[in-house]
Amino acid sequence: RRRREDPKPQTMASLAGKSSQSQIQQMVNFILQEAHEKANEIKVKTDHDFNLEKQMLVHNGKQKVNQEFEQKERDREVQQRIRQSTAITKARVEKMQARQELVDELVQMCVGRLAGVASSPQYSTILKDLIVQGLTTLFDETTAEVCCRPEDRKLVEQVLPQAVADYEKKSEKKITCTLNTRNPLPSAAIPGVPSGPGVVVIARSGGIVCDNTLNGRLSLCIQELLPTIRKQLFPPAPAS
Repeated sequence: RRRREDPKPQTMASLAGKSSQSQIQQMVNFILQEAHEKANEIKVKTDHDFNLEKQMLVHNGKQKVNQEFEQKERDREVQQRIRQSTAITKARVEKMQARQELVDELVQMCVGRLAGVASSPQYSTILKDLIVQGLTTLFDETTAEVCCRPEDRKLVEQVLPQAVADYEKKSEKKITCTLNTRNPLPSAAIPGVPSGPGVVVIARSGGIVCDNTLNGRLSLCIQELLPTIRKQLFPPAPAS
């Protein structure tokens, strides 16, 4: 009779194989779990770093935008102040120019009236007084000459002796004064030039010159009275 084989060794081998597979599966599961946990940690850290970096980029971007806006606002304010200052300066210049034009117009009106003085009956007396004043400014000079317009020559010749007499009586000094016909004055008044009605008294061959024309006297009066003239023409605004 054939002998029956013992089934125990096969069963033990089978059990050993199952035990090994179970251990392997446990190890695989453990490794997978560790991997999942590690992957989850990496994901959490990556998300945290990403959000932090995003917040930093957003913050830096906002700061840059704010800085650019603030710089543009400062530039706008600077340009606005420059425009305001330019406008104020322009207005002041225009105001000054307008005022000067009014003053010049007033001066021209006065100059225009000088011709009327030359045609008045008092002009001969005015010429005599102008000569006396001119001689007085010469101090210790003993000789002098009087220049005048060609149309005033006869009047000056008439009043010159009396003017010399008045000067000598007033100053108690002797002087020889003659009419200079070589250098006549321009008939019309010219700004800044001895001209127009009146006389110019000279001594030492023109080394000493006294401009006593009406135009010259008017210029002196305007220079002295210019602040008063401006105050009268342009009174200060009342305090608010």
